[in-house]
Amino acid sequence: MCAVMYMLLATGMFFFQDTYFSIGGMELSLKNPCALAILFLALLNFTATVRLDRLLILSRHTAVQMLPCLVPLVFSSAVWVGTRAESAAVWNGVTMVMPQLLAVLVAAATLYLFGGRGIWYCLGAMCLANFAGGLVVIYEGGLDTFLQEFYTLMLTFSKETGPLMEQLETHDLTFAFGPFLIYLLLHWKASPHPGLWLALSIGFFLIGLKRIAVPAVGLGVLAALLLRLLPEKAARQTALCMAGAMMVISFLYIAGIRYGLFEALEQLGIDTKSRALLFANVERYYDVSFTYMGRGTGFERFVEWFTGMESPVPLRTQTQIHNDFLRMYLNIGFIGYWVWLWSWLMVRLRYWFRQGGKDAGCLFLGICVYCFVLYATDNTIYYPYTMIACSLVPMTCRLDALAEEALEKYRVHWSGGESALPSGSGGNSGR
Repeated sequence: MCAVMYMLLATGMFFFQDTYFSIGGMELSLKNPCALAILFLALLNFTATVRLDRLLILSRHTAVQMLPCLVPLVFSSAVWVGTRAESAAVWNGVTMVMPQLLAVLVAAATLYLFGGRGIWYCLGAMCLANFAGGLVVIYEGGLDTFLQEFYTLMLTFSKETGPLMEQLETHDLTFAFGPFLIYLLLHWKASPHPGLWLALSIGFFLIGLKRIAVPAVGLGVLAALLLRLLPEKAARQTALCMAGAMMVISFLYIAGIRYGLFEALEQLGIDTKSRALLFANVERYYDVSFTYMGRGTGFERFVEWFTGMESPVPLRTQTQIHNDFLRMYLNIGFIGYWVWLWSWLMVRLRYWFRQGGKDAGCLFLGICVYCFVLYATDNTIYYPYTMIACSLVPMTCRLDALAEEALEKYRVHWSGGESALPSGSGGNSGR
């Protein structure tokens, strides 16, 4: 019954991204009640089962995964207080962070309900939501038109598309398949029915094709595979060096944009798809300087970037910056940016190597490489579905074994250092 309820709620959550309802004049997405219902389902299940083993390990996992979401909020709070920001700006920023935190909690709730099998329940719900969306589009436009547009999409690698494919181009849901693909390709032998899951994931990944996501997945898998060839200590040190390099590269990228990188590309005849104009309009709002304090999370919603004109209220339909690193720097400043990078890469990478060993550490690095490519070229950092996938996939690694170990450790502690209870006496209350 619990599995059926979860699948209905999770499928609805993934399906209703663009379905809104209004409360007190505020538009809210229908996916949020579904997400909250999943948390409530996990809470009810906890009161009935009290799976302490999963609770102990998932509490730590959740706190670590939430850290990069909370850091911008802390630095933004300082900015808002220092500039005496209007309540609209504060509320706008807080409501950008809240879906991130909710996404991490949904991932944790999924794994609490089903343990390591939770990854397949979540991926299954994503596939069902995509399938339902495809059926709606086929019903409206016809199967022949659908297949023809899909063929054109693949032939031109998404340079040309049709109205039916555009309806299925839910960027967040497409990007969310990336971490699952990385997991499947790295854990082929340990996955149940890997061929079926891989075929479904690739199929739906291609229907909503985003070109940048393809090399992002490839680079993520390649980085993880190369790292797995090394001994554990060498793999950990190499991963940390790679993370440090990503931190430096991301900052140099921001500095390059500030000092005319894209204008130079345009002069060389390279089509930047209007990014040169867009980044030129961003320039007036930030400096590459230690003293730059940022403008607060969500500031980018107050500016129409094609004109550079600032609005007194958030603009929900304005042109996006298409660069999450620049967006984060713009919002939380020089110091905040480096602290955020450290929490996003170094802190979590060390955690996953320590908690899950080389396997989890390499997988997490692969996901970081995937996100790095997306952050440099698109607007994915606040996508809730992508956040669910990026949180759930590494938390799945050795979850059941780690849960047993955590409970055994606390048993010894609670018993005053005496021997642990023999196996079979409740050692895995989550099974």
